[in-house]
Amino acid sequence: MGIDSILSSKEYECKLSEHLTTLIIRTKSASTEADVAFAFESEIYFFVRTLFNIDLEFRKEAGQSSLRHKFTGRMDAVCNNLVIEYKNKGKLDSENDKKKAESQLSDYLNQLLESEKFEYHGVLTDGIKIKYIYYQEGILHSTSYKNIDEQDLDKLIRSLVDVTNKRFVPQNVVNDFKINTRSQTTLKLARSLFNKLMESPSDKTSMLFQEWEVLFHLSETDKGQNEDIKKRRVALSKVFDLNISDSETDYKALFALQTTYAVIVKLIACKVVTKIEFNKNIEYFSDLSDIDSDTLRQFIEYIEDGYVFQTGGIRNLLEGDFFSWYCDEEIWTQELAGLILDIVHVLEGYSISFYKHGYTTIDIFIDLYMEIMPPEVRHSLGEYFTPAWLADYVVKESISTVNKSDFHAIDPCCGSGVFVMSLIKNIIGDTDVVGLNTSEKSKLLKSIIQRVKGVDINPLSVLTAKVCFYLSVKPLINGDDIEIPIYLGDSANIPTKVELNKVNCYKYTVNTKQENIDVVLPSSFVESSEFFSQMSQIQAIIKAEDPGLVYQKFADNINQSDLNDEVTDKLISLSNQLVRLHKNNWDGIWIRIVSNFMLVARVKNIDIIVGNPPWIKWEFLPQAYAEKIKSLCVDRHLFSGQTYMGAISLNICALIANVTASAWLKEGGVLSFLMPKTLMTQDSYAGFRNFYIDVQNNQRMYLQKLDDWTGAGNPFIDTQEKFMTYYYQHLTKDYFKDGIPIKAFKKKRGIKISSINEKQSFKEVGDYFEISAPKAYQMDLQRTGYTTFDEEFIDRKNDFSSIIGECEYKARSGVEFTPAEIYFIEPVKPVSRKNAYLFKPAKFKNSTYKSLSNLPVMLETMFIRPVIKAPEIIPFGFKENSNYCIFPYEEGISKSAEPSVLAKHSPSLLKYFTNNKATIGKQSKRSLTISRGSAFYSLSKVGDYTYSPYKVTFRDNTKLSSAVVQDIETPWGESITPICAKHCPYISKDKTGRNITEDEAYYLCGILNSTIVRQYFKFTYSTRSYSINFNIKMPLYDDTNKYHKKIMLLARYATANGPNDSIYSELDSNYLALCRES
Repeated sequence: MGIDSILSSKEYECKLSEHLTTLIIRTKSASTEADVAFAFESEIYFFVRTLFNIDLEFRKEAGQSSLRHKFTGRMDAVCNNLVIEYKNKGKLDSENDKKKAESQLSDYLNQLLESEKFEYHGVLTDGIKIKYIYYQEGILHSTSYKNIDEQDLDKLIRSLVDVTNKRFVPQNVVNDFKINTRSQTTLKLARSLFNKLMESPSDKTSMLFQEWEVLFHLSETDKGQNEDIKKRRVALSKVFDLNISDSETDYKALFALQTTYAVIVKLIACKVVTKIEFNKNIEYFSDLSDIDSDTLRQFIEYIEDGYVFQTGGIRNLLEGDFFSWYCDEEIWTQELAGLILDIVHVLEGYSISFYKHGYTTIDIFIDLYMEIMPPEVRHSLGEYFTPAWLADYVVKESISTVNKSDFHAIDPCCGSGVFVMSLIKNIIGDTDVVGLNTSEKSKLLKSIIQRVKGVDINPLSVLTAKVCFYLSVKPLINGDDIEIPIYLGDSANIPTKVELNKVNCYKYTVNTKQENIDVVLPSSFVESSEFFSQMSQIQAIIKAEDPGLVYQKFADNINQSDLNDEVTDKLISLSNQLVRLHKNNWDGIWIRIVSNFMLVARVKNIDIIVGNPPWIKWEFLPQAYAEKIKSLCVDRHLFSGQTYMGAISLNICALIANVTASAWLKEGGVLSFLMPKTLMTQDSYAGFRNFYIDVQNNQRMYLQKLDDWTGAGNPFIDTQEKFMTYYYQHLTKDYFKDGIPIKAFKKKRGIKISSINEKQSFKEVGDYFEISAPKAYQMDLQRTGYTTFDEEFIDRKNDFSSIIGECEYKARSGVEFTPAEIYFIEPVKPVSRKNAYLFKPAKFKNSTYKSLSNLPVMLETMFIRPVIKAPEIIPFGFKENSNYCIFPYEEGISKSAEPSVLAKHSPSLLKYFTNNKATIGKQSKRSLTISRGSAFYSLSKVGDYTYSPYKVTFRDNTKLSSAVVQDIETPWGESITPICAKHCPYISKDKTGRNITEDEAYYLCGILNSTIVRQYFKFTYSTRSYSINFNIKMPLYDDTNKYHKKIMLLARYATANGPNDSIYSELDSNYLALCRES
């Protein structure tokens, strides 16, 4: 009989009582500390030896000599990570003696942690009383003293019999199941599943795969233009050892890898269930190691349908999801059975014991997911996993903000459940879960289930979060019947409220490959506590293929007062549709999916919405899904309102923030999201920053405070994207007057972020960060973006405010040379041919495209010009360079020169273009759409403004610098005006279309290079991109205005002689004077 069976047996229960009685009798009669120790150890040893056939080894008087590392003192006994300190009768009576004993044991535990990097548990006892000292989140905690009872002896036995078993901690799980283990258990399973998908999928498998595609918003018409998708295919090619270049293979590889991860998670969940109860031969996980292939398949099917967990009181842990296809009879093979048994054998080595006084919630799967799923795969899905310490910080800040001890919270994009785990942890607090009585456990369990919820659109995330939730509350489950409040749903597109002839209903459309399922159900039905179980019953009835029976089951569960004609029609239609799908072999999961999506509708009255939603830009969303939710964004005024060049853009996280806050958040509640820092500044988020939750009634949410993690050392590791925590509430905030307080975190030197990320709580890592207090203001009332001042600049807010105003000039984007590898060239030497020169293609780091020729090539010079690139622009000038470009446009004409013109005047250039035609054609569709001219080599961002005689250019990223564009003497002897390339916008005209003069160019150059303007841009925009729609005062140049003229003259001097501190000081004083008079 295995350990699992023994611990669940009646014999164990009886023996526990017998040995406890004997132990207490012996310790009461003990006269010395040694007698207490002997009675305690011999009784437990005999118990374990007799029942479990395990010989326990108590290391006595363990100290430096036996531990083989520095150690002060001698521990009474050490056995299997337990340190036991005995005291004689009466030595735990006085407060002084208690403190002394506790201090001694705590010191031992701390020394062991420091030397062995492992958390031991401590037991302090005189044989009558007992106290536990344990670690929780790296901090020692302890229970109160209590008389030893059966529960205590049971805890000790369960801990001591796990002599050879591993703990379910992230490091162990990762080491056993990552892709590149020595045994390759996970890799072999993934490849086997992938081969099945590619070679011989069953009808059921094909259905589940196609519907998985729909749920993930994947389309096989996707051409994979997104760079992230291309990188994903390269990564998956390495995993599956073949070249993946098409959407179907890409998706099947992803599906196989996700299924592999799902199998491991489900088997881990099965492992920790106390009793399986499949049949008389398979009652415990250990019974699985010696069964035949067909029985294993039936058992896996039993797991997938959730029966294993339903018998344990968990209604919805597993529900027959998209990843259940592998146990289909047509898919199952002896090879697959062997691979799954390999996983079972590994899991047999893990401890099922939940003995841990310092019980804490922990996400054991996040590291495994990150090891199985390559970074490129996760990035393509917008997944950036939050370290536990960061989630802990945001959750604690959120709780503090709402100032409620009985808060209700939800993570609408819960991923593997790190924020959910943190919320549970904050409800449990310092409570010794294991020490609670049955009533107290039930009360705490009920509180957690009612107050913490999670939603995610990724079924894999939902599975993981559910299992993590289950593991977190398992010690509290004692015959309770529960529904884990983690649901499959789309938080960007939640069910809507409708009224059918005075009956309140919820409406949602579930997209399937076959047809869309339009679901309308009365609100009272959806909100009932029995909704999920009743929908499961309907699922079973569908198999009878009788729409009338399905409708009748709906009707039996719905209040008769809600069954008016309109509702009845909707239910009949839904019943017919579900049966039709079944007859077409296209069911099995739809009722469960409908149930999950509908359950999201009953979320309401939330105090805290918290999480890290996916960061996917609008242009990278699958087209069909983007179109589906576009109306939501328009209705909520989330788009920027700019239509030129795709400025109607957004990030999906912004939509999720708006939708969930509008639907779920209570007055006084807080939405706390980790989102990209660019939401603060970029014009494409102008609409989102207004955060309307009810446009018609002008109701808004307001940004209350921010955490800036820019300097925190990139906690997400896999991405360098800078991000902040945004805290939104209904409380009105004056962004211009009061500003938004920020906590800016900067990681100290000497500690790696990877080491910090190993910690579970912010308390453990807080000392690794320096914290400053900048502030964000909305400086321009015509613009929703924020300007963030470091602490030392806050007092100068009025100076910066004075420069905000009207700009009378129009900035233009630089020419887009795409692909740059073709158009950018460098002169090499003269050639004998007239009007020609020898050039070589310019080289770039990390080039996507390459010119077909790396060798120098002779080209006619008619369409060759100097080019200005952003890195070469410095204040009032340019770094020395030899940057040239091919600009196939005749002077003053904004349409490209026809091939016939090139054939006549530049035949070598036409040949060069023709040789590189395929590479030129690989540029983005957007670039091709906006190119100026019909020739295949046409460029974009060319107009009459390109040819204006005077221009001032500037960098639109990194660091604002400006210079007046001047003609350049070329190596072949011509004086030519350079072309400004992308990231080098320029001003050549005012807003009326008038060309600027030379003096104006220097005047504008002086303003843009002034210290206060450069600082304003630094504080207002992401260094990745500055807005060229200037909102700083740049009045039309007036030669009679002394400030205008002085700025112009200073700029001319700086251009000729170089700038200095005096120049910058004078520019600032004259520009501020100009601003204050206008």
